[in-house]
Order: sequence, then structure tokens, then C-alpha cells
Amino acid sequence: MRTLLLEPFGGMAGDMLLAALLDLGDERFRLEHLRAMAEELLPTECELGLHETRRQGLRALRLELRTEESLDPPHRHLSDLLEILERGFPAGRARERAAAVLQRLARAEATVHGIEVEEVHFHEVGAVDTLVDVAGAALALERLEIDQVRFTPPYVGGGTVLCAHGELPVPGPATQELLVGIPFRRGPGGERLTPTAAAFLAACATLQEGDAPRTVERIGLGAGTRDPVEGPPNLLRASVLAADPQPVPRDEAWLLECNLDDATGEEIGFLLAELRSAGALEAWSAAVQMKKDRPGAVVSALARAGDRAALEEVVFAHSPTLGLRWSRTERAECARAFVTVGWPSEEDDTIRVKVRRRAGRAPGLSDLSAEHEDLARAARRSGRSLREIEHEVLARALRRLREDLAPEPAP
Repeated sequence: MRTLLLEPFGGMAGDMLLAALLDLGDERFRLEHLRAMAEELLPTECELGLHETRRQGLRALRLELRTEESLDPPHRHLSDLLEILERGFPAGRARERAAAVLQRLARAEATVHGIEVEEVHFHEVGAVDTLVDVAGAALALERLEIDQVRFTPPYVGGGTVLCAHGELPVPGPATQELLVGIPFRRGPGGERLTPTAAAFLAACATLQEGDAPRTVERIGLGAGTRDPVEGPPNLLRASVLAADPQPVPRDEAWLLECNLDDATGEEIGFLLAELRSAGALEAWSAAVQMKKDRPGAVVSALARAGDRAALEEVVFAHSPTLGLRWSRTERAECARAFVTVGWPSEEDDTIRVKVRRRAGRAPGLSDLSAEHEDLARAARRSGRSLREIEHEVLARALRRLREDLAPEPAP
């Protein structure tokens, strides 16, 4: 699962998010992709530019969106933006993400103004800016094959902000509404988190819990419009994290144990064989020192819950023990399969090779194990050593597995 981690340590806006995603340097999402999308949604209504800049000495990318509507914002409604989105954006997860952000933003504006959602005018946030920012972010997530987005608590800034409703404290009313249930950080430097960015976090991302280990593949920095001296630099960091390894499936198992100090080695060996025949997942023994320093053995077996009674019967029938112990445990098990390899050629006798399959990983040499009986038979017939035959067989089996996993060539 590919994860995008957003760290709004110096604030966040829609253009900062796009700049950070472009700064990742991934060929699947470049400025020309963003320009083509903007032209499809809003023909001739905006121009996009990208350049390097610095914020408090740190290099980042700055995205500029130039449009006449930014100077004289139109009064577009939510339905207008959704209609544009449906007309110029292909159906799929990207459009769903973009629509979810716009709807979340409209609901917040409606709540703080005390009106219906459809009455909301996208004048404060700028209709064109908002649509390009939101749709562009959704497009980037799709093209970069991002499965989930996580974020750290955003920096909202401090002080007050002037808007159409007068001078208001930071964060502004709509941003504050969108941050309900989301922890954030205050500080100097003016307004740092816009409503569009807050809506994106609320609709498309989840809070990063704790400080789990992570492997970073790419990092991008997006810069805001201003470069205030107070507070942290006006930057957003975006990191693509390596896919998490798939966990090995786990299930419940039961561990049987009994101590024996009055059974012969032959009896213990027979008992282990009978336990396996009765359904034990595995059975083994270990030498121990028992009371009066007599040598003894602990006989153990792993079992499914439904086989416990049968295994108890075997232990009491084939050993002199007075009792046994059960404890619940957890068992992680890799899937397994077999491949057969003809040796010394494909037309000769086959040697079975057990393949351990770990979720999310292609089999390697350490995942292969040749059956000893087959190797022994081949060694007797050929006069060659077990180890020499095993090396050849495992190399041939690994080559076959990799050929099976290789993608088919394009027609």
C-alpha cells in the first residue's frame, strides 16, 4: 500500500500541495499533466507556472495560478463546480476524491454562514483556484498510485485575517469548522492553513498516529505565497512512503506439552509419530533435566482447537505421563507450494522443491527447499554429491519461478 505523508509544519494551501506533489519528481505527475487537466476543466480561464523559490533559506517549488477570476471572484455554487468536474474529469476515484473535498468545503461554509449548502458562493476561496487545486491533487494521487494519505497536525498560524466579513481570528471560521476533531498547532506568522487545504485533509486523509517506522521513497516541498519572518517557513512537505510489507497471516493454535522421565527414546519417537498422524501440526521433543537430576524429555505438539481431544488420547495411550499442559498461542504461517524440476534434464526423474511464499514478496533462494528423498535418489543414481545436485536444482527452480512471475510482453 503506497502512502503519501503530508507534514504541514509551516502551513498548507491548495497550491502548496500541488507544488509539493510536483516536487516529488515523479514522471507520472508533471506540470504538463496539471496544465492539460486545467485546460480540460476550465478552457482558457487560467495559466499555471512553476518555479523554484526559497522560504527562510530552504529551497522549494512555488506554483502560480494566474486568472482574472482571482481578482474578481465569480459567485459559482457547489453544483456549478461539480458539473464542471463531471464534464471535464473522467469518472473514477480521482473524481470522487475531488467531489468529496468540494462538498466538505461547501458544508463548512454553509455551517458558518447559517445557510443551505447550495446557497454557498465560492467567493472567499476563488472558484477557479479551488477547482484546479482540488482536482489537481486528486489527479496527482491517482497518477502516483497513492492508496492512502496521512498527515501530521497542521500549523494554522496565528493573529487575525481580513476577509469579506471583517477582521477575524486565525484560523478563520470555515477552516476552524473543517478542523473539528483534528489537532492543530498555533503560532506566529499570520494565516497558514486555508479552507481548501483543511477540506482536503478532512475529506481525503487520516491523522498519522504515533511515530511508526517508515521508509521514504520521495520527498517534495511546496512553498506558500508569503515568506513571513515569524514562525516556521511557509512550507509543506510531502513524502511518498514505501509500501508496507503485507503481514504474515496469523491464526490461533494450541501448544501441548508433557514431561517424560520414564520413557525410552523409541517410545518417545513412536509417540511423536502418532501425534502427527492424529492431526498435530508439528510435534517434537527436547531433552531436559528433571527431578532428582534425571534426564528426561519435554514432548510438545502444535494443534488446532478441534484436534485437542484426539491428541490427548494419543499421549495417554502411548506414554506413562500422569498429565499434560495446554496453552493457547498464535501461529504465523507462510503459504507454500511445490515445483518439480527434472534432473539432470527435464526428461529424467523429477525432484520436488518446496516454495515458501511470503505476502508481497517474490520467492528468493532462501524460500526454496528441495525434498531430501528426491535428492538422495538422484545422488545414488548419478554418483554425484547431494549438495552439488541441490545447488543445480534450486537454481533451476528459482529461474522457473521468476519466468512465471515476469509480465507478458506487450502485443
